[in-house]
Amino acid sequence: MVTFSYGVVLTPGQWTSLFAGKQNALGYVPVNRAGDTMQGPLVTTPSKSTGAGFSIPPGVPPEEPVDGQVWMTIAGLFAQIGGSTVGPIANGNVVGPAVSVVGDIAIYSTTDGRVVVDSGISLASQSPNLILATPAFGSGTPSFRALVGADLPAPQSVALGGVRSAAAPSHQFGTGVDTSGNPTFAQPGIGDVSGLATNMTAFLVGGTSAQLAAAVSDETGSGPLVFATNPTVSLGTASTAVTQMPADNSNKVATTAYVQAAIFATTTLPASKFATAAALPTVTYANGASGVGATLTATANGALTIDSVAVSAGDVILVKNQASTFQNGIYNVTATGSAGAPFVLTRATYYNLAADIDLGDQTFITGGATFGATTWAQNGTENPVIGTSPITFAQTAGLGTNTAGNGLLLAGTQFSIDTSITVDKATAQTLTNKTLVTPTLTLKQSATPAPTGSGDTQFGTTNKVIAVGDGATTQIFAPIPAGAASGAMEYYTGAQTKAVLPKSTDGLFLKLAGGLPSWGATRTQGTPVAATAGAFIDFTGIPSWATEVKVMFSGVSTTGTSPVIIQAGSTSGGVEATGYGGAVAAMGGAPAVASTSTGMRVSPINASAGDLLIGALTLSLIDASTNTWAMTWLGGVSNSAFASYGACAKALTSTLDRVRITTVAGTDTFDAGKINIAYN
Repeated sequence: MVTFSYGVVLTPGQWTSLFAGKQNALGYVPVNRAGDTMQGPLVTTPSKSTGAGFSIPPGVPPEEPVDGQVWMTIAGLFAQIGGSTVGPIANGNVVGPAVSVVGDIAIYSTTDGRVVVDSGISLASQSPNLILATPAFGSGTPSFRALVGADLPAPQSVALGGVRSAAAPSHQFGTGVDTSGNPTFAQPGIGDVSGLATNMTAFLVGGTSAQLAAAVSDETGSGPLVFATNPTVSLGTASTAVTQMPADNSNKVATTAYVQAAIFATTTLPASKFATAAALPTVTYANGASGVGATLTATANGALTIDSVAVSAGDVILVKNQASTFQNGIYNVTATGSAGAPFVLTRATYYNLAADIDLGDQTFITGGATFGATTWAQNGTENPVIGTSPITFAQTAGLGTNTAGNGLLLAGTQFSIDTSITVDKATAQTLTNKTLVTPTLTLKQSATPAPTGSGDTQFGTTNKVIAVGDGATTQIFAPIPAGAASGAMEYYTGAQTKAVLPKSTDGLFLKLAGGLPSWGATRTQGTPVAATAGAFIDFTGIPSWATEVKVMFSGVSTTGTSPVIIQAGSTSGGVEATGYGGAVAAMGGAPAVASTSTGMRVSPINASAGDLLIGALTLSLIDASTNTWAMTWLGGVSNSAFASYGACAKALTSTLDRVRITTVAGTDTFDAGKINIAYN
């Protein structure tokens, strides 16, 4: 379809297509090419000061002119009349006398060749064998007289045979013989042409469009006005082409507005559900009453399917593929057909009369596997005779033809995934903006995955981890360990394994035990031991992380008088009884001081019977690399005014893990009180 808009210039091919497609709607055949014949008179605008109303550019004479042809050369204007060429008409208008005698000779009375008068010399009244002699030296009037010797040229020697013969040039006639015996020729002037109407003579002399209009209008012939090849026809600025009704078959020029209205004069019909993709099964056509009630009835039983879809009663069908094109049209399904009955289609009531069917009528197809969402226009006949004239349709709009690519299915206009296609899982695939619904994703597996490529993801089968390459190294994502809950803490127990430290009670602190995190108080309190038997009491299991240990006494007594002593022990050396360096002092009574080398003594003097020891010994780690500890004592007895204090240092064989409470003698036994330890 050609789209019209301001400034658009149509190509010759587009104009030809438009005129060919709409000539019936216009009602006549447009004149749009050389050689076309107008069926009526040509009327042009009057000549104005700004230009002529009609123009014939100068050219060359036609080789075989036809009566009625008019042409212009640089010599003047010519016309073919009665089998003869008239012209050239030039040098202005020729004015004849107001009154003349039939048969008299006309002569020019002025030197510009514009005025012709009656000479008074009659051709009809002259005697035979006279000649028309010109006056001497151009003055006077020609007269008829007998031929005299002076009229003949002096004898000249000529070739045998006398006057030579020669073909006259186109549009010229013989004027005489030169001294060599050769014939001479000349192009006729307007004065050589007789029988011209007054207006034609004026036009041939003046050449204006007004004179041409007058010359054409006073001719009585009805033949066409035929121009030379590629004529130029100039219309004045005030000219208005006649817009005619579609029934007007005259050959008139139409306005642009009329042509556009005719082109866009299409009717949009109700939508059709299906359009035939091929000719119907064999049918019998009944034309009804000139199309009203016309039917297509199958000659065999069977359900009707149109464009791969079974029809239903009442469906509107565009029938467009019948071999007998007069059967085409828009039909309603009267009977769908079955195994026991034929289908029947009836012309739609809005499209069963000649007046209903126009060129350009359009219907939109709503369904069908191939032609759904397409538009079709009637392009066969304007107001056809139903049952006789061809009715055809052409597609004017639609989605065109689609083809399902790899992995797709196409049903009508709807694409779907072809689930029969096997997915390529062996090579890398790229998915962009895709949604996977409940997919099963299997990663590349390895006991020790170590991908480094950016985004390369693998599964570690040994520790059940996800390993992801970051372009240089491998990032490990370990699974959440069992027992994880609110407040719990994860920690690594290996390079790719995790454990959970469950949450504990408030007030505890995170600490390490055996290199692993655990909860605990600021110090660990041991279980009190009753000092009621034995020569020594050991506290073991002190953790290696402990840096401070306290030994506490409450009302402790022994069966003898040997002072109490505290000794430290290690994981490899056991309780160590040597290497201590320090002293202890007492207050109350006589002051006393004693050195200590076998342990930290709690008193420089022997105990008295019934003394109840109270106080605390603190062991503080000085240097972990040498397991050197400082020991300080502060205490006394609860049943007398006696106090003691002391300090010593000891480098253990290995890590502290125990303490022992005994006596310097090592033989006295405990018989009262309690002892406990605490460490942090």
